[in-house]
Amino acid sequence: MNAKLQNTVVEYAHKVFDENLFGSNVNNISVRATENSMYITKSGVNFRDLNAEDVIEVFFDKTDRCPSDTLKEALMHVKLYRENPLTGAVMVTSPVFALAVANKKVSIPPVLDDMAQIVGPTARTAKTNDISGIRKALKGRTACLLSDIGILSTGKTLNEAFTSCLVIDKAAHTLIMSQAVGGCKPVGKIGAMLEHVVYMKKYSKTNQEELLKAERE
Repeated sequence: MNAKLQNTVVEYAHKVFDENLFGSNVNNISVRATENSMYITKSGVNFRDLNAEDVIEVFFDKTDRCPSDTLKEALMHVKLYRENPLTGAVMVTSPVFALAVANKKVSIPPVLDDMAQIVGPTARTAKTNDISGIRKALKGRTACLLSDIGILSTGKTLNEAFTSCLVIDKAAHTLIMSQAVGGCKPVGKIGAMLEHVVYMKKYSKTNQEELLKAERE
């Protein structure tokens, strides 16, 4: 049992609520605890009221012990951790603006520099909400949109996954508002790809190592 990690998950759940990223749809946060386990928030708990008792440990090879009301979401998180050993945290949130775009089943272009840097050249909406659809939507990205759900974000740390949620929802808000005045001019495709590559190879690699220690120690 890692009480520090559990409490860090609680801290980020409260941040998600405070930033209006929590919604009425599926909302879960998980963090890799060991090579073969994670901590995940129980499904159906309002992040405003979430405490350490609502953060449960799930072993990747013993998911049958996971509470039934959280099993479906836990299985998806387990698959994401198994597919990418660099993934240290996963967040599923349902903020209003990102959900509105996701339900249109379109991608968000790089309307903001920070989205291009942190998430990737676009934020795709998965064609299906299963692992196959999510895998394709996440290719070359740290996050994607899920119709009827909202945002699925990944990161080396909880901080990185949380930041991805923030910038995607901000980009979705920008996209929606800009359409009222004739649209916006996104960052160029090549420029957006370069920004993301530089972020992942330089800033993310060094900064997230420090944040990882802070979240766990």
